[in-house]
Amino acid sequence: MIKKINSILDLIDEYEIFFFDQWGVVHDGHKIFPEAEKVFEVLQNSKKNIFIISNSGKRSSDNIERMKKLGANHILKSPIITSGDVCYELLINKKKPFQNIGNNYFVVATEYPLLHKTNYKKARDLDNADFLLLSSTTGFKDYENLNQIFDQAIQLNLPLVCSNPDVLGVSGEKIHPSTGDLAIQYKKLGGIIHAIGKPGLEIFEFAFNQTSSLKEKVLMVGDSLFNDIYGANQFEIDSLLITSGIHREDFSSDRDFQGIIDNINSAYQNTGNPTYIMEKLK
Repeated sequence: MIKKINSILDLIDEYEIFFFDQWGVVHDGHKIFPEAEKVFEVLQNSKKNIFIISNSGKRSSDNIERMKKLGANHILKSPIITSGDVCYELLINKKKPFQNIGNNYFVVATEYPLLHKTNYKKARDLDNADFLLLSSTTGFKDYENLNQIFDQAIQLNLPLVCSNPDVLGVSGEKIHPSTGDLAIQYKKLGGIIHAIGKPGLEIFEFAFNQTSSLKEKVLMVGDSLFNDIYGANQFEIDSLLITSGIHREDFSSDRDFQGIIDNINSAYQNTGNPTYIMEKLK
């Protein structure tokens, strides 16, 4: 049974490690949430291990710079691990699922230098590519041309590597399609995708392996039932759902929490079930 809590600090004695999502939990893309800063300060003073694990297709260094501009303080004293970091590590070390991915990539949507200064080479056309690389859709608008690229890439049997699986994102008061939405479109057309990040286990393992604790002492805090909560379920750790994030419209009704969650579905994603629930991180 899902338990509603008033503050994450009510759980401070139950857990040693706290995993936090980024967008919708500690900031909205426009501003850092002041209560999140206070939570991080208290947890840090209590000597808890804190990791921000984010489905950002960009490297952690870029996310740190973003949060500095948004006014983060205590939040930046804890390590940030992004799906971009994990995707990069798996690719350069040719680890599963990239053992035989090839060396030439074709950029889809917005270019981001994820594989610059590596042994991978950017292909100018699809005929010379081994795979598609999708990291960001920031500012991207050329969707008509993208459909043609996808059709040709599928004919060439090129897999798509996506370093941000989020289908929805938060930007201020708006909920909008995110990078993972394009990966889902490619899959719908019959393409092969490798999406690295939550709910995949790789990013959870990457963070957890930096600790010496037990899984029962780990709490995942996120706003996505599809990514954060389902990923935590698969990794077999407890989770806390923040309802003011991407599911805010669903939780605006007066129905019971479990009934709302049971009715949040996606054809291409699994819905997780949280241990705890609260509106905003505090």
